[in-house]
Amino acid sequence: MKVGLYMAERMQVFMEYKILAGNERAYEAWMKQVPKELVRYGARDFSWFEAWDQPGLYVELFTVPSLETYEQIKDLRRTKDHPVFGDLAKWMHKPLEEVNCWAFRDRTEKEDSET
Repeated sequence: MKVGLYMAERMQVFMEYKILAGNERAYEAWMKQVPKELVRYGARDFSWFEAWDQPGLYVELFTVPSLETYEQIKDLRRTKDHPVFGDLAKWMHKPLEEVNCWAFRDRTEKEDSET
């Protein structure tokens, strides 16, 4: 089963969402606590970006050690019940449950040591 292979690899997580105009300052102030909260669940290497050509479009990138960690964080980020993550719903242009979240594995490295 392929799931076992993914559990041993670090996964790059990509989250993308749009913030409603006029809510950027409140959202950006709130974002200061998100990296620390993600670390509590096993995320590392957090980066946060805003699109140059699409105002209000934000992307978060971070790594997780397993598929289980990814699924847990994805579920937590999509619920209003979480005391930190749930606040994103206040500023998003669509329901929090629809935040875009994907996990990727790095394909730029060779899978074995053969040359």
